[in-house]
Amino acid sequence: MNDLNSFLESAKKILQDDSLSFIAKDIWGSQNSSHRELLHNEVAKIKNLNPGLHTSISHSEGMGVLVYSKQPVGVDVELTSRVLERIAARVSSKEDVTNAPSPASLWTAKEACFKALKTFNQPSVISQISIGDWEKIDSQTETCRLMNPQSFDSPSENRGVVIHTKHHTCSFFIFRT
Repeated sequence: MNDLNSFLESAKKILQDDSLSFIAKDIWGSQNSSHRELLHNEVAKIKNLNPGLHTSISHSEGMGVLVYSKQPVGVDVELTSRVLERIAARVSSKEDVTNAPSPASLWTAKEACFKALKTFNQPSVISQISIGDWEKIDSQTETCRLMNPQSFDSPSENRGVVIHTKHHTCSFFIFRT
């Protein structure tokens, strides 16, 4: 978890949002039968303190993540080994698959973007989201953008960050309003 927390701070700088906060805990991972309850209780605490915040949660085996901000935000975390190219290709254009650094990067970025779009005209299916403009920051970090924001009445000012740890790929997506 320590390496993830340092990556989370790096993502916060890349996304340039001072109101952005992350919490990641292994107890929130899907291996814990009460992970959903624990995550939702934490969201309720945060919303009680500041009802205007946007929140998003995600969980996978071994990790759960909560992100919140004054801006529309989304998060997704997956075990990297579980995201195969054929799975990402089912919900992506050929161009998106070809241009993405990895299937896990594309999948988690699309999921995080989908969650962030709930404030706008969120699509009914994730395949309507086109992610591109990939930029490699370092060996474990990439950035990306939603390529078709007009389709969802969302701001063109948007950005995603994908972080790779030893076992997980975690994406954060934010819209500037």
